[in-house]
Amino acid sequence: MTTLKHILSHMIKKFNKYLSYKNNFLYLEEICLENIKLKFTTPIFCYSLSEIHDNFIELKKSFTKIKPMICYAVKANNHNQILSLLSKSGCGADVVSKGELQKSINNGIMPDKIVFSGVGKTTDEIKYALKKKIKQLNVESEEELEEIAEIAKAEKKNVNICIRVNPDVDPKTHYKISTGRSEDKFGIPNSRIIKLFEKYKNNKYLKIVGLSIHIGSQIQKIKPFETAFKKIKKQVESLRKLGFEISVLDLGGGIGIRYQENDRIINSKEYCLLIEKLFTNMKLEIIIEPGRSLVGSSGILLSSVIRKKSGEKKDFIIIDAGMNNLVRPAMYNARHEIFPVKRKNFKNKKYDFVGPICESADIFIKNNPSQNLQKDDLVVICSVGAYGACMSSEYNLRGNIKEIFIKKNKIINE
Repeated sequence: MTTLKHILSHMIKKFNKYLSYKNNFLYLEEICLENIKLKFTTPIFCYSLSEIHDNFIELKKSFTKIKPMICYAVKANNHNQILSLLSKSGCGADVVSKGELQKSINNGIMPDKIVFSGVGKTTDEIKYALKKKIKQLNVESEEELEEIAEIAKAEKKNVNICIRVNPDVDPKTHYKISTGRSEDKFGIPNSRIIKLFEKYKNNKYLKIVGLSIHIGSQIQKIKPFETAFKKIKKQVESLRKLGFEISVLDLGGGIGIRYQENDRIINSKEYCLLIEKLFTNMKLEIIIEPGRSLVGSSGILLSSVIRKKSGEKKDFIIIDAGMNNLVRPAMYNARHEIFPVKRKNFKNKKYDFVGPICESADIFIKNNPSQNLQKDDLVVICSVGAYGACMSSEYNLRGNIKEIFIKKNKIINE
């Protein structure tokens, strides 16, 4: 007979290869999570540095014919430990604010490996990027390009530009993280690209070196990537036929991770093979911008049970983590798997796992099978390494919570 213990052991490895049960206690790398509460208060974010490093190396090694510049999407998680680790591994950065740019440089990422994206770059941010001589600005509108040209002239600074194309491709992900459809605020329509190349081809300070594209986040099928990449390839070929030099192609990011046991996720080798198949012989510098796929699986949110509550039609487990710590379930109706830290043999029962915030949206997961949990028992919420701590708030004045990093048997708490 398959027991709950066996089910948990089988499931847990799908979310983080360094998360496992040993003698009925859950470990992250070589640290027993039950002991974390002896040193720190809950809730607390815990990350496996080995998982992040392995994800980066796996992606890098999946390319065999080209060597793209890998620029980590800092918005996914901007902690110093992550930026420092990726910097030492040779990774660049994709930033969307002056703050992210400053933090990337402070953690060792060289400016010539930094790409600045985003629809709302301010004058101050553009000036700062020019001053730091970053690799390129990914321009999102005709108006932005005109402003950059004026600033570059006034500052007498040269700048490389990639024009972000909106390919009108539906990535088949949540509508709030779709960025490549015609109705989305990102990028410039294909029909207007040639005009911009013609307008700025002789500009003294501004050089349009290529195109960029990013169609969305948490994409679980390869087809949207293939459709978008084929469109951008055709656009490159058209521009070259008109005599424009295209040397850089930024393909963005968007690969999804596993949030639920049965999620279908894209294999990194499949993604890399597609890029190589389409672009190997095009004499282009390829840039990719992974974020969630590098760090999402690394993190867990460790939380304590406050109490159980019996309702008329369902039962609740109230934990001390709330939507102020992890907003994804409330914002995107996202489902994160939850596991007990101490595994028991009790029969499972279905509960709604909820937080303490005074909002009905503060629900992590509904009708979730769980063993019998008691006050002060620990649980982990999986796959929170991306868009977890960096999107948290102090709502209800509960304050921001601590983040710790684990490497083998060592805890780094700064």
